[in-house]
Amino acid sequence: MVQKTLLTLLLFSLLACGQNNTNGTEQQAADSNTAENTTEASQVPAKERPANSASAHFTADIRTIGPSMTPEQLEMAEQLRKMGEAAAKDDILGYYTGEFGPNQITLILTDTDGSTIEGYSVCAGNFRPIKGSIESIGDQQFSCELAEPGDDPYDGTFTFTLSVKDQEVKGEWKPFRKQGNSAKSYQLQARDYEYRKDVGDWPMVSQRLLTEEDVWNYNSEELRLMRNEVYARHGYSFKIKDMRYHFEKQDWYMPITTDIRTAITDIEVKNIELIYEYETYFDEYYDDFGR
Repeated sequence: MVQKTLLTLLLFSLLACGQNNTNGTEQQAADSNTAENTTEASQVPAKERPANSASAHFTADIRTIGPSMTPEQLEMAEQLRKMGEAAAKDDILGYYTGEFGPNQITLILTDTDGSTIEGYSVCAGNFRPIKGSIESIGDQQFSCELAEPGDDPYDGTFTFTLSVKDQEVKGEWKPFRKQGNSAKSYQLQARDYEYRKDVGDWPMVSQRLLTEEDVWNYNSEELRLMRNEVYARHGYSFKIKDMRYHFEKQDWYMPITTDIRTAITDIEVKNIELIYEYETYFDEYYDDFGR
């Protein structure tokens, strides 16, 4: 079913629990470049960044997150490995994705013993553990209720019917805190995630090392989209609204993680550095380009 890539992809997401909210101030926070800032660029891995280039922007962000796993995260990695092994043997488990209000959500169901079920929700730059109950209601259908931890103001409870036959979940999410939240209905389809280098408007960024001739003639917004398209190919769930809305319109895109540092390739790292260098250069010397 949709479980084949579950183990590997879940391991990419270990550092993501407990993300910040996604209110209207997120764009301002992203542009401020403060210690609390978590931008798209913060997902660039620590390896192979030249210290004397535009990578200073990436370095500042990556240090606020930390390039290595804590003992707790290593323990979670082992738990996810075991969950992945279980998922490969159960048609209930896997990825379910679709519209969730104005955003796209992916529910990742990772483990069940027949009466309890757990996994993660990925939406709008948030990656939250979910846990609850599952009950068979006949004809390969199950009634499920899973709750997020409740230590985030945007946590809530997912109640849904899961149909193995139709490969879908359908139900409602209710927030624990009503202020700033609203209940949402959803109908999500089971879907495999596959990292592909041939999707998007600029697939060459993931396919080969770029040269200056490949990027110099794009404006800063095009370069920003080019750079973030790399993250989108890896299933990165964007907290920044304009990037989130842009990529959630792409039929190849599927949010499955909020940390891609262990997934991004060496070629992509180097190309992102080059793109960002021209992105910032264009902003500083716009008039000289004559556009």
